[in-house]
Amino acid sequence: MVDRVRTLLRELRPSLAAAGVLGLLSTLGDWIWARFIPDGAVLPGVIHGVLVFLILALILGLAAKSRTALRRLLLSLPIAGLLLAAAFYPLAHVLGYLGALLATWIAMWLTLALLQRWARDHTEAVQRALLRGLVAAVASGLAFWAVSGIWTDPTIQTSYLLRVVYWTFAFFPGFLALLWAQPPGAFQHMIA
Repeated sequence: MVDRVRTLLRELRPSLAAAGVLGLLSTLGDWIWARFIPDGAVLPGVIHGVLVFLILALILGLAAKSRTALRRLLLSLPIAGLLLAAAFYPLAHVLGYLGALLATWIAMWLTLALLQRWARDHTEAVQRALLRGLVAAVASGLAFWAVSGIWTDPTIQTSYLLRVVYWTFAFFPGFLALLWAQPPGAFQHMIA
């Protein structure tokens, strides 16, 4: 039983580390936005999207343990970040802030899964990549929604340390869906 738990924890470590790194960097972004950037500023938002996707490229590229995958993700993901961040602002006018955030959040995870598939030389079926992206989007979307009050309710005051925890919590299910090393159903023996 102890070996099963160790194996499970070893499998979860990359997802938790990725979520933690992005949680820390997202909290830094929250601090920068709160201190220096006026609400609704488009250019800083687009730059923010490119930088987040650059970090995502590093995380997913290093997790792939392939120079080719890293190179492909470093080339493609910042462009995807630019497009998604630029799309956020017109969507916000139509769908509202949370609607645009939800739409771009879903698109982000689907894009990550598909570009991860491409970076790995198409070693998985496109349907499986889309399924991983959808699972990542739904699971992390629910986690994000569960803690979203700290960003959407101005009456809630939180420490930046708590924001790191919340961002990490929100990103973890998405990274778990993207980075889980086991083939489908392979972890069943660990909980049986």
